[in-house]
Amino acid sequence: MTRRKWQTSIGIGLSLLLASWQSLTCAAAFAADPASPANFEKSLPARQSQPAVPIRLAALSAGSLPALTPGAVEAASLLGILPKVERLRQLGQAHPDGQPMTDEEMALKVDILDRVMGGSLEVRMVAGRIDRELSWAFNGQGMLQARRQKLLNYLFAATFMQGGVLGVLSGPAFLDKKPQVGTELLLLASSIGLALSSISFVVARTSPTKHIDSETTVLAYVFDLNPPEPLHKPDVVTKFMRAVPPDAKDNKTRVQSLMEGWKKGHFLRSTDQISLRKLAAYQNQGENLKENISLLGSRIRMLFDTQWTIEQLDAELLELLRATDVS
Repeated sequence: MTRRKWQTSIGIGLSLLLASWQSLTCAAAFAADPASPANFEKSLPARQSQPAVPIRLAALSAGSLPALTPGAVEAASLLGILPKVERLRQLGQAHPDGQPMTDEEMALKVDILDRVMGGSLEVRMVAGRIDRELSWAFNGQGMLQARRQKLLNYLFAATFMQGGVLGVLSGPAFLDKKPQVGTELLLLASSIGLALSSISFVVARTSPTKHIDSETTVLAYVFDLNPPEPLHKPDVVTKFMRAVPPDAKDNKTRVQSLMEGWKKGHFLRSTDQISLRKLAAYQNQGENLKENISLLGSRIRMLFDTQWTIEQLDAELLELLRATDVS
């Protein structure tokens, strides 16, 4: 028992000695480390005595400003901020690099950024509306195509069934040595088959119709049909569509170029008011206009083209941001 107690006492003593050695080692490491808590607290007065470095916004300079492209000029004109853009660029060229931005420059940059963001959101709003209108058009087109295909399937089934039935009935007539009856049955089957095939051909070449049940599309503004004013009128987009592009060689507006392309592609076959209102899904109160597969296909193509043209305004807004170094 005495020997076992001595062994226990020696073990406890060695453990305490090892723990003391580790504590001394850690203390020495903290003392040698500048990032230790003790040294950090000692360095606080010295740190606080150092002057604070102010954070400054670098002003624009002549070398950092990209050229003002024709697209940027058009975007600034549409937003009504072209004089502010020119003033901001003049201020940016008035002092060297690294100088702090003046209050006037800051105010101009904030105003330009606000207008550009508003124009970009307007483009997104119109593009989102066109996406919804495209969804309606695709849905209506698919419904009419399914209705036509269902009728064609019935005609195809009737053609094969009558041919098979009359063919089976003509067989016993020939076996019973009644060729005249069998021949008449085969002629009847051929005649009915020809009639059903002719009807199928006509159905395939024509389209079922349905009443226009969607809302008025953006095409009503493209065709200038004077539709009811929306809750948020896209003035910038409307001006953009009615303007002549900076790189245009024929001096035609974007709307005129679109309509000319639709006429060449036979998507816009007539420009009378009824045809344009059908394409735009614009109905007066009490009217009940109808649409078919061909008209919906033309509407889909026109909506895609209009959306692509409107989204070109985003590129001009980006050029304007780069020209003023707002981005």
